[in-house]
Amino acid sequence: MQLHLDFEPGLTERYPSLLDAVRAQIYGSGKPLKSIASDLDCSQSDLSRKLASNPDDTRRFSIEDLERLMPATESVLVIHWLIERFLESADSRRDRAITEIQKQLPQFMALLKAATESGK
Repeated sequence: MQLHLDFEPGLTERYPSLLDAVRAQIYGSGKPLKSIASDLDCSQSDLSRKLASNPDDTRRFSIEDLERLMPATESVLVIHWLIERFLESADSRRDRAITEIQKQLPQFMALLKAATESGK
């Protein structure tokens, strides 16, 4: 039996790294950073430093932080990013690309028609 997950495509293109996905989940949650930091058992300034990924700073976003992130933000974007990054097959990527092309093709054709008509 194969598990099929339906989630927002293109996460790894929009968020090149896991930390980018973490930032998106936090800042896109709509919750104040102070509230999320409290749920992660740290201060707002500590969370900001962890998210900055300054190579000279010893504070890092940890596995424990990641475990607390899902209930704190009520989102699983990071999990979907991990699935897309590590579990999506080449066939699934191709199918997703074809689906996206099919969605955008009518808009592209309308733009092409408008562009060729205005050139007359």
